[in-house]
Formats: sequence, C-alpha cells, structure tokens
Amino acid sequence: MGAILHIQPATSAPFEVAINNTATIGRTRENTVCLSFSPLVSRQHAIIRCHSGSHYQLVDLGSRNGTYVNDQRVVMPVPLQEGACIRVAENVLTFHERTGEDGDESFQVTMVGAAASMVMQERFVALLVCDIRGFSTMSEKTPTGELAELLGAWFRETGNIVARVGGTVDKFIGDAMLAYWSTSTNGKANSGAAFYAARQMQTLASERKWPNGDPFRIAIALHHGRVTCSNVGVAAERDATVVGDAVNTVFRLEAVAKELNQTLVVSGDIAELLPDIVKFQDFGERELKGKSQTVRVFGLD
Repeated sequence: MGAILHIQPATSAPFEVAINNTATIGRTRENTVCLSFSPLVSRQHAIIRCHSGSHYQLVDLGSRNGTYVNDQRVVMPVPLQEGACIRVAENVLTFHERTGEDGDESFQVTMVGAAASMVMQERFVALLVCDIRGFSTMSEKTPTGELAELLGAWFRETGNIVARVGGTVDKFIGDAMLAYWSTSTNGKANSGAAFYAARQMQTLASERKWPNGDPFRIAIALHHGRVTCSNVGVAAERDATVVGDAVNTVFRLEAVAKELNQTLVVSGDIAELLPDIVKFQDFGERELKGKSQTVRVFGLD
C-alpha cells in the first residue's frame, strides 16, 4: 500500500503525484508537489511523511496562508485518512491510499509488510529528540493562526538544521521531532553531527519568544544505539524509518531532561563518542520508565 495525491489547481488542469515516504509541497521546483503557478503558496509550504511504513501525516511548515485538512487549519501534525481533502491556498489536494492492484511497477510501495520491496538493516545511529516545553499551556493562549505559523516555522527550521548536517527527520509527534544520523560508519562522526544539530536548535530556540513575550523553551535528548532501519521501496536514506529499544530510550531521556530542568541531556553511550572538549554535568545512573537497565545521563546547558 502507498498513497497518491490528486491535485486540482485553481487555474489549470488536474494532475496526480505518487507519494513514497516523503513528499514536500511548495512553490519551488525542488518540491515533490510543485505549485509554482500559485503565488499564495510558500516556497516550503508543507510536508507529508510516512512513518511506521503505512501511517501518513501532514505537517505545515510555517506557511503564511496556512494548510487546511478537511477545512481545519493544520497546527499540529495531522494524520491523513483515505479521501482527506488538503487545501493549499486555492489548490485542492485529495489524499488516496493505494493498493498497487493496478500493477504500476513504477510506484514504490511503503508497507512494512511488503517484504519484496523492503530492506531491513540493523545499524548503530545517533538519535535526537527535540520537544517544546509548555506547548499545551502556550497553545491555549495563542491564536490558532499564530500558533500554526510559529510551530510550522519551528519544524521547518529544525528540519533544515538536521538536513544540513546529514541527518534524517524520522517523524513528528505532536510538538516533538525525532531525527537520526546513520550516513557514516563512524559513530563519532554521526554523534558529532547530532550534537552540533542539538546546539544549533538551542541557539534557534533562544532567539525565539512566544507571542505574549514568554521565552520559547525546548528539551533535547541525544542517544547512540542500535536500531532496525527499514528502508521501504526506495534506496534513499531520507525514506527510511527507525525502530527499536534505542528509539524508546531517547524518548525516555527527553522526559528526564524536563525532570532535571535541562535543555539538553545525552546518554553515556553518546557522551563517550563526543570530543573531550565537551564538558558535561554528570547526573549519574538513572532509571528510565519501561527499561530494566539504568542509563548514565549527562547534562549540558
């Protein structure tokens, strides 16, 4: 099973685009869905991403005019169901799941269960989770339009940070993002890139404020461990997704960052791979929810 978008532009003939695991929507030609004829569409307007092999979600990327799914403005990442109506400025995009029964061999399926088109690998990766602190409280105080633009811009800019240093955004969950680095066999290189991205996100957050003037605060966790990487239907690294105990661990570490009132925490596994010039505060062994073994936690603000 995969997906396809039926696009009905306001001023030209309809067309269709098949979606692999990632599809971008915007005004410039590097987008999967290029709406260059529509001036109200932003350069980077929205992104559709498949995670867990079959679940599609749409994320607005801070567009000025917003993205709407079934007439509701997208603020948080929105799951896409069969027949979902997506509106981007004056253009209407209809989302359809695809079974592949028509025999179109050019279409790359994305179901994890489709073993014939799936590559599964175990590999060591550097993992990063970044979450916005106090988002629920601030969302109650911020008008929907401002909230959508602020959150979308944050996802776009942090996603660009990850991409610039060779990482992959795996998924968005609420106001959190999971990214990973596995483009090199050198664990130190991958961990260094993830650490650099985390520091860039800290700087980016420090330069932001909520519309009411409150500081924009985040929590970041870094971990290095073994995951199962499923690359479904395509060879491109950006279309892979990661699962495993290491992924669960990095999410648990992000919760610890909040408990310790730290902007950035790292596990002992990744701290060992970072340069000695990076000085951490040692918080010792910590029990993480759902894990039988403790994890050494270090902080850096």
